[in-house]
Amino acid sequence: MNQPFGIDPEQLATRKQTIVLEQLPAPATLYARALSGVFKGWPRAPLKMSLPALPGLRLVRPAASLDAAALERYARVCGFIPEHGVPLTFPHLLVFPLHMLLLTDAAFPWPALGIVHLANTVRLLRPLARGDVLRVEAEFGALLRHAKGQAFVVHSRAYRRGEAVWDSDSVYLKRAVPGYGEPLYPLDIASEALVRGSRWPLPAQLGRDYAQVSGDYNPIHLSALSAKAFGFPRAIAHGMWTLAHAAAALQPGRPLAAAMFSAEFRRPMLLPSVASLWTAASSPTARELEVRDAADTHSHLRGRFEWTVQ
Repeated sequence: MNQPFGIDPEQLATRKQTIVLEQLPAPATLYARALSGVFKGWPRAPLKMSLPALPGLRLVRPAASLDAAALERYARVCGFIPEHGVPLTFPHLLVFPLHMLLLTDAAFPWPALGIVHLANTVRLLRPLARGDVLRVEAEFGALLRHAKGQAFVVHSRAYRRGEAVWDSDSVYLKRAVPGYGEPLYPLDIASEALVRGSRWPLPAQLGRDYAQVSGDYNPIHLSALSAKAFGFPRAIAHGMWTLAHAAAALQPGRPLAAAMFSAEFRRPMLLPSVASLWTAASSPTARELEVRDAADTHSHLRGRFEWTVQ
């Protein structure tokens, strides 16, 4: 997977409309928007296909706080310890509502439900501290060609007093539609060098626990009954929980000064189950990794984590 992702020139042809959101909709409202758009694009468009147009929107939260109580709840669910300081992945929670608003915008060409989170790269550019107030924003980026459909990027950024401190690229997929753009390259790591480390018991309520701290109440994560409605035999763990738990397991017991974690979400992780973390040190401050099932049959997440500490 090429990093960082570029902006598709087709996207730059239209001037971005910036919308500042002083208040966010409640999670229930966001998912009601997603459900209301489930039949978007039905019946299907005529056979003539054209490049899909993603909305030219930049959504902004001008003052999102790194609240100490919210940080503590998130750290407890994801496995971070107090010595880690602000978790590398916590700002994703601040931008996630903006992602939902982008994916449920009337101009977005597909229903939000059924969009698959393929990959994520998270970068810490400056140290973060509890109580920081950040300006966070999100917008659509490049279209990427994928064997199973159309992939696309959502860029997210966070600023503190005008200085960029954190950003991420989230790659999503709409299945079973023609794909345009540069190919989405897989993350290349030396899987044969990985060594099994910790084992993770994944309780049945993990999806509900993470939903409560993250606001991501996608029904595929909440219960076997709601997951079966979307084709899964049981609830599945959130991909961003898996990424965060891997980061917590590998981070030294000190706050980060800078870091990058690139990950691919390769296979759903059913709940309850047991997973294992496999790693190899590519340098003293970098790890390649996979999260696999207990039998070492399937890879759920593949990634690379690089860091410097304060």
